[in-house]
Amino acid sequence: MVYSFPWYVPGIATAIAVLAAGIGALLFWKSKPPALIFTAVAVAALAGGLIAPMLALDRVVLSDEKLEQTTGFWFAPTVKGFRLADVDSITIGTARDAKGREYEVWNVRLTGGQLKEIDPGDLWEMNDLDIIQRLEAKGIEVKR
Repeated sequence: MVYSFPWYVPGIATAIAVLAAGIGALLFWKSKPPALIFTAVAVAALAGGLIAPMLALDRVVLSDEKLEQTTGFWFAPTVKGFRLADVDSITIGTARDAKGREYEVWNVRLTGGQLKEIDPGDLWEMNDLDIIQRLEAKGIEVKR
């Protein structure tokens, strides 16, 4: 099973990029201050060059062999997950970051006794009920 964002999520970032580029061109054509033109072009570049591709390329893959998420910037993706054959059990809990904010973590107990802590991304969390159900169907115990 492959989970990804709906087409409209990266589409919104693309639309923002096109709109900002159009505004930048209009500001340039009307000889407006360079700071305004630069701001519009920067928003277009950020939305179209970083955010839209990042959202379009985010994936969570649950196969017979692994659960793996590919996320982050298109030029430096982050891959996290685990091989299903190596898993003894999974406990889903929470942790706190350096600023005291709470976030979800998957504590994966491996068959060798090691504990692997995974901070699932937004896409993983959006689909966690289905992922848990599929993992349990494969015989992996998941506790909340």
